[in-house]
Amino acid sequence: METFEKLMSMFMSEQCYEEIFFKFNLLNIPCIKMIISKGLGYGILLGSLMLRVPQILIILRAGNAKGISLISEVLGLLAVFGSMAYGYYKSFPIAAYGDTYSLYIQGCIILFMVLFYQNQKIQLFLSIIVISLVTGLQFANMIPGQIIYLLNTLSLFLSVFSKLIQAFENFKNSSTGNLSSITLILQFLGCVARIFTSIQETGDFYMIITYIAVSIANGLLVAQLVYYWNADS
Repeated sequence: METFEKLMSMFMSEQCYEEIFFKFNLLNIPCIKMIISKGLGYGILLGSLMLRVPQILIILRAGNAKGISLISEVLGLLAVFGSMAYGYYKSFPIAAYGDTYSLYIQGCIILFMVLFYQNQKIQLFLSIIVISLVTGLQFANMIPGQIIYLLNTLSLFLSVFSKLIQAFENFKNSSTGNLSSITLILQFLGCVARIFTSIQETGDFYMIITYIAVSIANGLLVAQLVYYWNADS
């Protein structure tokens, strides 16, 4: 029983546990919202572990990073870092921002691969050093709060701008190149779900607005994926 209670505490508060399992109030709306939000959050967290793996595999299989914008990847990585650092600094529940950790690692891998296949070896070496240093400083709590707030503020613009740059690259090439359709669709669905979890878990206005804006930008990329599908075939 104690183990079950601990498991349920991952999805609901002590008050909701009492309402549902002792008072049998199964239609308690706030508790239902909490359970859905927590479930979505953990689902997104698990899904994020493999979110960009299809993209990594496509680049490896093709032996090139055709159609993938380097600038878009850099800006996207900065945006993810800003969200990750902000969630860590604010001690948000892991279900609210935990996916940023795996997205950050996968984003780093893709950035390194793009630089490698573009034969930018010096930039690759410098990127590894800078990213390792900054990441270490962040987890050592050595980055001032003002900078973290600034990074989080910029993450909205960086996220949207990175998507728009990639959208322009697709438009210019009349193709989505080696972009992974699975990754694009999952990113879109994940961001839409994050709007709800952010409202429920944090109530942080800026985080909510960020996910709304990024969902729209991701929607544009998915629309291009459909539009250019025959071109890529």
